[in-house]
Amino acid sequence: MTRIAVDLAGSEKGAHEVIAGAKMALQEKGLEITLVGDPKLLKEEDFSLFSFVPAPLAIPTTEKVSRELLRNSQSSLFQIVRLVKEGKVDAAVSGGNTACFVALATSLLGTIPGVDRPGIAIFLPKTSGSTILIDAGANTACVSHHLVSYAIMGSALSQAIFEIKEPRVGLLNVGSEGNKGNDLYRETYNLLKEERRINFVGNVEGYDLFKPDVDVAVVDGFTGNCLLKAAEGVAEDFAVFLKEEFLRKNLSQNEAVLEIQSRFERRADFAEYSGGFLMGVPGICVIIHGRSGAEAHRKAIIRARDAVEHNLILKLKV
Repeated sequence: MTRIAVDLAGSEKGAHEVIAGAKMALQEKGLEITLVGDPKLLKEEDFSLFSFVPAPLAIPTTEKVSRELLRNSQSSLFQIVRLVKEGKVDAAVSGGNTACFVALATSLLGTIPGVDRPGIAIFLPKTSGSTILIDAGANTACVSHHLVSYAIMGSALSQAIFEIKEPRVGLLNVGSEGNKGNDLYRETYNLLKEERRINFVGNVEGYDLFKPDVDVAVVDGFTGNCLLKAAEGVAEDFAVFLKEEFLRKNLSQNEAVLEIQSRFERRADFAEYSGGFLMGVPGICVIIHGRSGAEAHRKAIIRARDAVEHNLILKLKV
């Protein structure tokens, strides 16, 4: 039985979406879910299927990380990480304040041997499945061995989640040649080329992320976060463009066209896609978008369960 702690304050859409997603996840076997948050959020909600841990403080997404905040055990983020640390759950899921989640996980859990800085691994949708991008914003000031550890951990995640035997790992760069990029990326390229624990396919460019030729893309957190938000913006704008074109051409009554539009919006909505993993801490912490609804929570919980069942932490030997 896999035990998952879920942050009730982890969705801008409200606790009812979190609970709905958790209920959907429970339809699959082998799960125990603990809801963590303010008891007031459970008003008029049926939570009899879950365990519950009270945590009255919800950290706003705009709140900056501080020593006082990290020591405040009243927050739901503190409590879900504490449950992982104490072995009372196997994984934690939250769409709350990402910076605080990362800081709390790092301070309470520490890092696995060989990892100095954790990185966030996210899943980018593409026609042939997903590309894992690591790091999406946990570590904005990287040195080459940080990127090497991301490559190893991203490969292990791809093996665990997608059961790919030898994931193809690429270094995101401005060109495919080995001498491209700044000193950090040239040095990292040379290190990855000699790294026998991964299937390194060389430099990849931005457009390669959405093609079937790469399974894991490695990047520093500053660039990765900018790329993620740019991709989110393009997807949202294109969905609006698609809808406007349908309406302009009087296609809105065509059921097939409406279904295509709806399917594109669901596929391109990063808030509903799935959770990202904080890689490098000795516990499974899944970070999801603050706008995530019930379906995104369901997917994140199932992803966390899959990672536990495939012994992801044991495979992260950097």
